[in-house]
Amino acid sequence: MAFLKDSPKKEEIRERYEELWSELLVRDEEESEKVLEKAWSELSVRDEGEPDKEDLEELDYNSVPTIRKILRPFKTHLTWIIPLSVITFFVLAYVIFIYIALWVED
Repeated sequence: MAFLKDSPKKEEIRERYEELWSELLVRDEEESEKVLEKAWSELSVRDEGEPDKEDLEELDYNSVPTIRKILRPFKTHLTWIIPLSVITFFVLAYVIFIYIALWVED
């Protein structure tokens, strides 16, 4: 397999890249980021060899796709507050129920 810099189709691929870039410029920022992340992840899967120690030290944990997928539903404060308040409500209801049950038993 030849490198792109040695390929006779280099100019054709560059034109396609420019078309893609101009299309990304008129798209939504989040959609453009998703396209770029997908392309980078496909490139990294195709790369052979193991990552260098320096690459692992420079790893940005905010860019790890699995973390973003897990935290995607919790982008706003409201989506954090609602589940936490529901959990707090049920814990307090349980504690109050036990406290009242012990108080009535005496």
